[in-house]
Amino acid sequence: MNSYLDLLKANSQLKQEPKQHSLDLLVLNNITTNPIREYLEYNCALHNIKAEISFGDYDNIAQNAQEFNVENKTILIFWEVANCLHGLEYKIETFTAEHLEALEQKIQTELKITFEALSKASLVIMNKFTALPFSFLQTQNGALEALASRLNQFCEEQAPGSIKWINIDKCLVQAGIDKTIDYKGYLKNKLLYKHDFYWNYVQLIQPYFNALTGQVKKLMALDCDNTLWKGILGEDGVDHIAMDENNYKGQPFAAAQYRAMALGKKGVLLALASKNNAADVDAVFEDHNAICLKADVLLAKKVNWEAKGENLKQLAKELNIGIDSFVFVDDSAFEVQLMRDQVPSIATIQVAKNAVQYYIEQQQWANYFVQLNESREDVNKLDQYKQNVERATAENKFEDFESFLDSLDLELCIHKNDTQLISRMAQMTQKTNQFNLTTPRYTEAQMEQFVNSKDYDCFAFGVKDKFGDSGITGLCIVNYTDQQTAIIDTLLMSCRILGRTIEYKFLEEVLLQAFTKVEKLNATYKVTRKNAQVADFYNKIGFELTEETEAMKLYSMNKTSLSASNSYNYIKVNYA
Repeated sequence: MNSYLDLLKANSQLKQEPKQHSLDLLVLNNITTNPIREYLEYNCALHNIKAEISFGDYDNIAQNAQEFNVENKTILIFWEVANCLHGLEYKIETFTAEHLEALEQKIQTELKITFEALSKASLVIMNKFTALPFSFLQTQNGALEALASRLNQFCEEQAPGSIKWINIDKCLVQAGIDKTIDYKGYLKNKLLYKHDFYWNYVQLIQPYFNALTGQVKKLMALDCDNTLWKGILGEDGVDHIAMDENNYKGQPFAAAQYRAMALGKKGVLLALASKNNAADVDAVFEDHNAICLKADVLLAKKVNWEAKGENLKQLAKELNIGIDSFVFVDDSAFEVQLMRDQVPSIATIQVAKNAVQYYIEQQQWANYFVQLNESREDVNKLDQYKQNVERATAENKFEDFESFLDSLDLELCIHKNDTQLISRMAQMTQKTNQFNLTTPRYTEAQMEQFVNSKDYDCFAFGVKDKFGDSGITGLCIVNYTDQQTAIIDTLLMSCRILGRTIEYKFLEEVLLQAFTKVEKLNATYKVTRKNAQVADFYNKIGFELTEETEAMKLYSMNKTSLSASNSYNYIKVNYA
């Protein structure tokens, strides 16, 4: 986007289109940041999010944090160290030690008040303190830089872990001080930032918005030729493709392999999507002395001469995950455009023709997979999906499905209000789309409130069988609205454990527990683009349909209607 005027024109058109998701954004600041509204609206709209944006009073962050109803809001905080006192950037070197200490104590007190007041917000994104706009020409670090550093240390020690910190120096570096900092605007009306800053900033924070609205990517599909190595295998031969990290020509491609492996360690699924002879590609992975991306870290290899879009659709079906959770990386402009035309829900990355530029742009890969929370389950994701492949192979050996289930030695372990699982439970609400009856997205702070509230019970479960441990893969949140009634706020399960009837046994156990407290349980199914497979789930387990619209179904069950079933006696149930 070349200018603010261009942005205004583009935004006026884009924001008229309907959006699938919404965010309630509140901007708190001690500088003038009103222009950011259009940038936030536009960038969110590009990601199918309608952003409702409001601003706190200028230079009144701590008080606004206390006064506003921040529950379910996403908060952005611009707290500029230079404007903590008018003219601080040029006055601070003249301060006595006592004067400086008093100022620092005042800022710390306001920070503490703000942290406490925002504990119920859906998400808080705050910029780290920086003196760079006012010190980048100085050889030696000054007092303003020292103050910013101490305040960052204070925040690291005192701030809740739910706050996401943004290093805005990255915004300045990308375009340079001249294009990001408006000194004239700052001196006249505290308008510190220019167009390029706001543009870079919204790109930097957008992955958090995507995570909050359940749009985190799960799988990266990589082309091979001129993507994982330089050269075309079928034409150049295995001895003339380059990926040696000790060679200038090969290093950008070695870097691509290492970056892919790093994502894999964090739970991102990796696959190949290449038009090549499969045997030739296998030979590279088995025998090439420079390859660092080993075959055992790949979940799947779609190496053939079929259309790559069809290959990835088939892979999504095999893995039972949404095609819109895929990222595709390819050097061919033709293949990239074809994917964008035929499977637009896949995020497609064009490899730069200049290898050095490709090396630089690989940094952005991780942005597609940003999560609000990380959990122990992430590191085991590859093994868990490989176990599913083994299960599918085993199932084919049985004549009937019941015999297959009986052979699995299934174990269901249920955790109730387990504080150690808060991060994982929050993560599941943010990532699960297909088997998710209501699709609310909760942060760790919100999950912690549920776990510690007498008005809620949070049931999470893990699944084991003879093939392995699938980890914590399901969640049900029950809200006790009064002494007689409760409602199922959330019911979700990871797609990778579906097909083993675990969902029925789990909910049966939840109902037994809930009906020890209330006489009636209500439930809701909210229609989304991705959860059609659970549209009739409550019907199947004995809930009575009480109301139905195009957008939702409302259900109810009385305690007297519940009868424990023996249909799932092949599932052993334990409580943690």
